[in-house]
Amino acid sequence: MKFPFLLPSAFCLLPSVFTFSQSNQNIPLYKEKLLLFEKQLNSKECKIHTSIKPFSNNAELEALSDSIKQSMTRNVGRDFKSRPASEKKDKSSISANGIFSSEFGYAQTNALQGKLLLEGGLSLEARIKDKLSFNATFLSGNSSFPSYVDTFISNTHVVPGMGSAYSSKQGYSYQYYSGYLSYSPNKIFNFQIGKDKHFWGDGYRSLFLSDVSNSFPFLKISTTIWKIKYVCLYTGMKDVTNPSGFKKDFLNKYGTFHYLSWNAARRINVALFESIIWQGTDSNRVRNYDVNYLNPVIFYRPVEYSLGSSDNAFLGFAFKIKIGKRQRQQFYGQIILDEFLLSEVKAMNGWWANKQGLQLGFKCFDLFTIKNLSFQTEGNAVRPYTYAHGSVQQNYTHYNQPLAHPLGANFAESVSLLNYRYKKFAVEAKALYAIVGKDEGGNNWGQNIFESYTTRPNEYGNCLGQGLKTSLLYTQLKLSYYLIPSADLLAEAGVALRQEKNSASSLNSDCVFIGIKTGIMNRYSDF
Repeated sequence: MKFPFLLPSAFCLLPSVFTFSQSNQNIPLYKEKLLLFEKQLNSKECKIHTSIKPFSNNAELEALSDSIKQSMTRNVGRDFKSRPASEKKDKSSISANGIFSSEFGYAQTNALQGKLLLEGGLSLEARIKDKLSFNATFLSGNSSFPSYVDTFISNTHVVPGMGSAYSSKQGYSYQYYSGYLSYSPNKIFNFQIGKDKHFWGDGYRSLFLSDVSNSFPFLKISTTIWKIKYVCLYTGMKDVTNPSGFKKDFLNKYGTFHYLSWNAARRINVALFESIIWQGTDSNRVRNYDVNYLNPVIFYRPVEYSLGSSDNAFLGFAFKIKIGKRQRQQFYGQIILDEFLLSEVKAMNGWWANKQGLQLGFKCFDLFTIKNLSFQTEGNAVRPYTYAHGSVQQNYTHYNQPLAHPLGANFAESVSLLNYRYKKFAVEAKALYAIVGKDEGGNNWGQNIFESYTTRPNEYGNCLGQGLKTSLLYTQLKLSYYLIPSADLLAEAGVALRQEKNSASSLNSDCVFIGIKTGIMNRYSDF
């Protein structure tokens, strides 16, 4: 156990049980992987709707120009070139890839402690011609975590992004499942059903829908025609706030999400977002999935009013503007509206139900004309009580984590990333600073979206950062080396520094780490 990061070494030479082949599987939601060809996807010639993730290898990328595919092939290590027409129509494939993550590190809070992450699993993929594809992923882990993550787990009984946590000698054991069945009858429609994560937005964070929480069951219908892509996502989720912690006591909640993306010009994209969350049961009835929300082309606020419903509805707007010629750059942003009353906004009196969020960001590829050097910076701000609801079961969460931003609400955040890639080496520097208004004195000041907004202390005078004003600083420097790019297997080492400070306490959590892992999903520790 002195060198646990070497445990999977014997398996690294055999990443696949079957021969790897290109299929129309979704590209995993792993930011470091997507960054390898994001420059090409954000060229003015590219028509892909980059704010809707995950991408599909076939349906999304097949339409790219050959020059873009060749560049992506060189960067990623997988074949994104067009296949011969006969192969597209006739050939099918199946592959099985091992998943390994072994990381060892030391974290220092009040004392120096060893930290260990051990995970293993399997990912199965299959493609039947270019119409039907399948994916199933299983991952099991037994790990210990830095003190602030350990505190989060002990309070929520959930490993971030993975699901239920079970105490073990090492720390916590957990299992993660995801998968989907995808069918594309033609170039216009794609149907998917399964249990997985989704990310809607062009930023590092998303105020609409992110991959922060555990995977959830879904049915997704995507329609792409002309310059428009329209997505309907029907989901089932879990409220796990029951103090018993037993799965039999988890409560069902449901959600429907719509996203309309329009490439208004070669360099401009605009999008509309809407969603609604409702509880499956209450004291009066067992509701299950409401058929009124199956209509794929309606706005939900009018439906809510017609039903006399108190369900939790959201509206949003997003944009992306591409600029520059040699240096590809873009501005992007999101606005989320939980509640909006124009007269109260104009009054500027801090009405509690003025619940909105804003994101503004900037990306630059080949910074200072240095190839494969990219920079991204963005600001996010969300007013108190946004995403919360009077009924805790209808808040904007799943499995004890937010569906959007990991900080919940009542915060302002700045996050910047600098990435550089040279052959199989990659370096990432990240800096995050946030001001968060936490609950204080037994009062609900609007940051904890699991609290009912009916417990608010004030009707008016609410402002961003109210409550226990807490500053959060998180910085990380990480070096990665792609051992087997086609299997997403990489070795990495780095250091992360975290400081959380307010008038009541100050917590420093510093960590160094080294390990080997398969990059299949985003794992967030910057909260």
